[in-house]
Formats: sequence, structure tokens, C-alpha cells
Amino acid sequence: MRSVDIVVPVYTGVEETRRCLETALATADPAWARLVVVNDGSPDPEITALLRDFAGQHNGVVLLENAQNLGFVATANRGMQYDAERDVVLLNSDVEVANDWLHRLREAAYHHPRAGSLTPFANNATICSFPNFCKDNALLFGLDVAEIDRVFAEQFSAADAFEVPTGVGCCMYLRRDCLNEVGLFDVATFGRGYGEENDWCQRAQRAGWRNLHLANCFVYHKGGVSFADEQTPRVAKAMALLDERYPRYHAEIQAFIARDPARGARTGALLALLAGQPRPKILCLSHKLGGGAQQHVDELASLYAADALFVQLTPAVEGQTVTLSVFDAGVRLADGLHFSVDDEFDALVALLRELGIGRVHFHHTMGLHPRLWVLASALGCKHDLTIHDYYLINGNPTLTDADARFVGDDASDFDQRCAGHYPLPEGVSAEQWRASQGLLIEQAERVIFPSADCAARFQRFFPVRNAVTAWHPDFLASQPYPQPGWRHLPSRPLKVLVVGAISREKGADVLESVADELAASGLVEFHLLGYAYRALGRSVVTHGPYANAEAWSLIEAIAPDVVWFPAQWPETYSYTLSLALHLGLPVVVPDIGAFVERVSGRPLSTIMPWNTSTAQWVELWLRLARGEQPGSAPPSPVANPDASFYAGGYLAPVVSRKGVFAPGRIASLAANLHAGTPRLSRSERLLGLIWRISRHPLVARLVSWVPFRVQQAIKRRLSARPMHDIVR
Repeated sequence: MRSVDIVVPVYTGVEETRRCLETALATADPAWARLVVVNDGSPDPEITALLRDFAGQHNGVVLLENAQNLGFVATANRGMQYDAERDVVLLNSDVEVANDWLHRLREAAYHHPRAGSLTPFANNATICSFPNFCKDNALLFGLDVAEIDRVFAEQFSAADAFEVPTGVGCCMYLRRDCLNEVGLFDVATFGRGYGEENDWCQRAQRAGWRNLHLANCFVYHKGGVSFADEQTPRVAKAMALLDERYPRYHAEIQAFIARDPARGARTGALLALLAGQPRPKILCLSHKLGGGAQQHVDELASLYAADALFVQLTPAVEGQTVTLSVFDAGVRLADGLHFSVDDEFDALVALLRELGIGRVHFHHTMGLHPRLWVLASALGCKHDLTIHDYYLINGNPTLTDADARFVGDDASDFDQRCAGHYPLPEGVSAEQWRASQGLLIEQAERVIFPSADCAARFQRFFPVRNAVTAWHPDFLASQPYPQPGWRHLPSRPLKVLVVGAISREKGADVLESVADELAASGLVEFHLLGYAYRALGRSVVTHGPYANAEAWSLIEAIAPDVVWFPAQWPETYSYTLSLALHLGLPVVVPDIGAFVERVSGRPLSTIMPWNTSTAQWVELWLRLARGEQPGSAPPSPVANPDASFYAGGYLAPVVSRKGVFAPGRIASLAANLHAGTPRLSRSERLLGLIWRISRHPLVARLVSWVPFRVQQAIKRRLSARPMHDIVR
């Protein structure tokens, strides 16, 4: 094996460069490795001073200085030419390394025949990125690069490498014999940089050398620092040059991405890193429909990111299979595993034990195999249950009838009317359904309700041993809420906003009916940020789906005068109400569900009967449009929920278990590998097309003549996935 020069071209980024040089020098064995730093005429005098001081203080560090700025390609070539007998690691100046990374790269370079280039994993390295493939990632779980690299080194060996169409230049090992045969980077074609390593790797491949992605090494790449100011304008030109020179290059890249041979290595490292953390680990189970239940899981994973780790099981094929995903800082990572519950329950339990799961938290059971209800017992831990809707009562999450309207608390035919909207499985009565759900409720250490209204309504049907009533953590995140202000002027139309994915239960038909009645008046403008279960008429301005992170800015851009919640069911919390309260907007809410307690005593907050008629709604909006202001909501008669629960109580009983995910263990789970959100099937693409066409007003009117049950049946036939996955 040859000695190695670590070549670091430098242009800008003082602190990043300092970390790069310090970590590279600290991990390089001077017996066979040397640092060669090339200052490409940096305009920053601090860079020049840093490099000269560093070279002066450390024997063996070579500093080369370009008399003028040559650009990355020529600068890299100068460093690689410094010693024609040595292998080279090309290292961006915003990369940090750890442990014996260089030893492992060199070992692998000579372990694999005709290995021309090797690229390790990095957080930001396109096809070599970890944890999310082809993404710019933060360091997983807030760990440092040495901790992450150590696990990659433990889990994998020099033999674990994957052939790639190109290496990634942020950290790329180049064997000298390959350099001698293939030549240096092409300065004439790629000028000041971008695409040069892709071209070099393609040349090496054509000469019979191999470009490898090494699994047992990880480095940190900040990205966008070393030569960032010059990158963007050159990308399109570089891609065009690569296409012209290598017509199959991009097809090879896409084929590699589709094949994703490193998925198992990424997943193995992810699970090993998760298992090794001494923090509490919580397994959440929920449905696959997104909405408030999923938002709450995401919220918990984000809120406790520094103190606990979260894993989720979600139904894939309803009642049969589940997918296992891992959270990092509140975001579900793409890679995971899938399991058949009937066939692989024991394997799933064994894995969860290895990961060190110390708590199970059920958020919903819709679509889950009933065997999963005993997971906590199988893991030797306790479980919590959060009630996000009323599915456990009789299979109807919204307690609405066939017309999607609240059945009422005292209806004598309550279960029968609920079944008219959400039928129970054939042969199962509502009493039998509740009896079957009772075990999950009775054995829960805590049953958590997001509102007092939800707690009272649910406990009419089930005795609850240890009930906790606590508004979701987003409440505490922006306390105190700003005082609402009224900004509408009678000289312009009143702008009314409805937010969310609006089903019939959430009042889509009510919204359209009222908007249609007022369309000719010109006094009120109705906006929907989100989308309805069907396309609404032109009287409603529909802004389309949105990401939760963008909601605040989108609402501010729409600049509504008032936010309206036309819900026809007793919502248990309402994150969309939180948006309005966070932004200090006047609201109009129904008199059922959590709304009443959440706006208790709040100015500019009108509470209306949930079954208000279209004519009565029209009267209200006309009054407000002509200058009347909403009044204050009366004080709620119920006690405020526990504001301290999520500040400390939630995590208090969770057991911390450090697990062990053994090297090589991922091989036994190869058949269970799951890559993020599945690609859309042909039928799902068709469904998405139908959805987009149905947004046209003329088509929407035709669709409205199709019975809702028929629309639902067509949707279910084409896909079991929620529409937000189809039209994302």
C-alpha cells in the first residue's frame, strides 16, 4: 500500500477550514500520511493567516499557495501532483474526520481489485448521504462525527463496499496507479469546478477501474462552504457537459438510486446508533392517514429530541403489515423496515428489544393488527394511549352520521347512526367492539386526552383508571398567545379563511354552501388553505395542500380577517385552531369539541352552534362585513387541562434502556428493508391525475353528482394510501 497525501483545497470558511485541518492532522499517521493544503488565492486574509500559522506550527504539513485564484479543479490538481508516488484523499475544507478513517479508506482501496476511487458515508454527500439518501442531513441524533463513525467502523468492514457510477468529491480516496492511468481532473472542460469528479470517475470506469462507496467509514461535510459562491451558475453547464460526453451517465445514476444497494448499510448503522443511545426510547403506533395524530407524534419527537428517541410503527397493508421508522429531531427518516405481523411478530419483538424500547405509546389503532396491542407486555414495559378521536367507541372516529353530521351525545340510536357512516365489521356489534377495545384502555398506564371535552365524552363509554388531560405541547410553545386584533375595514370585502384538509365532517359542504350564497354580494371572500374532499366551487379560493412548517407564513400572506372552523363533529384538539391563536387572528368556532375550552374568555372569538344553518351563517358574515366585530368567547365551565404534563410529566416514567444491535445483524433483516415513502403505483398516479382534473370547476360539478360512497369506493380501489401521499 502506498503512502497518502490528504489534499485540501481552500478558498473560504475560516472556522470550517480550521476544524478540517485539525481533525485531519489529528487522525493522520505521519508514518504514511501527510496533509497538503492549497490556498487558492483566498480573498480572506484570515484564511491566509490561518494556513500559514498552521503549517508553521506542524512539521510535515505542506502549504502550497496559488499566486492567483485558479478555481477548484486546477487547485485540486496542483495538490494531487505534489507527490506523484502517493495516493490521494481529496478533502473539502468544510469536512471533519475522526478516528482511524484514513486507515480504513486505504485498507479498502487495496482490498478491492481495481478500486480507483472510494467515498465514505457523509451527512451531505448525495448518493453517499446518511441517514437520508441523496439529502443534506444534520448529524444523526445530535451526535458528533466520531460517535457516528465509530458505529460504522464496528458494523462494517473493508469488504462492505458498493460500486457507484461516481464518487463524491467532498471526501474521495484516489489510488495513484489509477491517477497515473486516467490522468488528473479536466481543467479545460470543467474550468473552475463542478462535475470534475464525476467526469474523472467515468473516465476511470471506462478504463476498467471501479468507483466504490465504502460502508465502514463516515465523515462530516458541512456543505456549501469551500467554493460555495461559485457553484450554482455552473451546475447546469456541468450536467450538460457530462450528458454530452457520457450519454448514459444520468441513466446510470438514476438506476443506481432506484437500486440503492447501500440501503441495508444505512439502515444497519441507523439501528445500531439508535440502540446504543442511553436515552429513553419510545415506540409510537398510529394509523397511516396523517392529520393531527401524526402531527402530535412528530411534535413529541421534536420536543424531546435532546432527551428521548422515537420510533414509529405504521400500518402498510391494513391489518397485516407494518413499517418501522425512526425519528431524528421530529422528522421520520426515510429508511426503515417492514414486517408481516402474523408471520414476523416474534422477529419484530426481538428487534425492538435489541433497540432498547422502554415505552409503547398508542396514538391510533386503525389499520393495526390486533396482535400489536400486546407489544408493551412482550417488551416488558408499560404503554400509554392518546385519544385523538373516537374510533375506539364504535369504529366511527368523528361520531357522525351518514350525512357527516354529529350524531349528538344523547341520541337513542347513537351507535346505529354512527354505523351509517362508518360501518363496523360484519357480525360485530358496537358493544362487542367496545369490549374488544377495553383491554388496550384498561392496561394503559396513562390514557391521555388532548382536551377536557374529549375526556368527558370518551369516559361516558369507558372507565379510565389513570386519565391525563393535557393540551398538546404546541400550546406551551407560544404562550402567552398574542391578543387578537380586528383589522377589517368595511370599505373592502371581509376575508374569511378555513385551514386544513377539509372533509365533510370538517365542514367542506357548509363552507361551499355559505360561500355560494354570498358570492354575488361581493362583501365576503372565502379562502381555503388546504383542500377539500372534493373540489369546491369558484366561490371558495382554494390555495391547495401545504406543509405544516409553511402554514404560518402562508396564512400571513393570505392576510385573513377571521379564521372559521365549520366543523360538524366534536374535534378533540385542532392544530389548525392553534395556528389562528398563535397568529392572534379572530376566530369563529363551533360549540362542540375542544374549541369552546380553547378560546375560553378570548376576545374576538365567536362561538356558534355547530348546526348553524346556511342562512344564519350568511347573516353572521354580513354583519361582520358591514362593520360589526366578533365578541369575546365566554369563560369555559371546565377546568383548564394540565399545562405542565408535557413540560416534565410525559417522560418521567419512561424506562431508559441501552440496546445492542450486533454487527452483521442487518443481514438477517435484508428481506425487511423498506425505503421511505413507497413510490406511487400506476393506479395511484391515475388517482392523482383524477384528483387534479377534478379541481377544475366544471369537472368538480360533474363529480359532485357522484354519490360520496361511490367516490370513496373508487378511491379505495385505486389506493389505500391517504390522499396527501398521492398529491404531495
